[in-house]
Amino acid sequence: MSSDAGSSDAGLPPTPSTSLRPRGRSTRDRPAKAPLSVDVVVDAALAILQSDGLDAVTMRRVATALDTGPSTLYVYVQGREGLLLAMLDRVLAGVELEPPDPARWRAQLHALLARTRAALTAHPGIAAMTLVESPTTPAVLDLVENLLGILLAGGIGAQDAAWACDVFVLLATGAAREDDVRYRGGGDEDGAGAGGLRARAERVRETFVGLPPERFPSLVAHAAQMVAGDRDERFRFAIDIALDGMLARKC
Repeated sequence: MSSDAGSSDAGLPPTPSTSLRPRGRSTRDRPAKAPLSVDVVVDAALAILQSDGLDAVTMRRVATALDTGPSTLYVYVQGREGLLLAMLDRVLAGVELEPPDPARWRAQLHALLARTRAALTAHPGIAAMTLVESPTTPAVLDLVENLLGILLAGGIGAQDAAWACDVFVLLATGAAREDDVRYRGGGDEDGAGAGGLRARAERVRETFVGLPPERFPSLVAHAAQMVAGDRDERFRFAIDIALDGMLARKC
């Protein structure tokens, strides 16, 4: 018997070194993740909002987008409600404010509310966050401070001006919610373009015209007026009648 017979590995190919075996990708090979922060978390949440809507913005979904665990996000925001408030704050922080000027306070009010509505409309669903229990984020407080200052500069009494802040915030958020629900297409074959809105208004007008005149005499007679004007005209009208009412109270 050969002197090598006692070796169990005789005649077998050498065992591959473990260093040469296939292995998973090293974490050192992966692109470095951006450090987490409130801004990074809000950025990810706003991206999900734009792509999939407000209901899709969850702690788990945002964590997945950031390649981390949901519990990690609690370091930066206080749960989903805190996240949504942080998103609202970011959106409203982009609204340009108006230094109150008694000489042009009415135009300033229109401009501020139009920009507020536009910012909310640009982020579908976020307007609903203004309906939670009096959000007091820094940007919300800055906006309300500016709104109150403009009304006071216009000579509106302190109590009327304070209550009017609620009225005007509701007008802006209500208009933004209407933009979200009614005018974004949402499966409507007409879509949200000008042509689609005109077609929708014409259908409503035809509905009014076709009503029994003995029961709905005013709607039948004024069907055209009921559907006249675009969203912006109606929004301005709502602001103006609220302002005119407050100014009349001073007389």
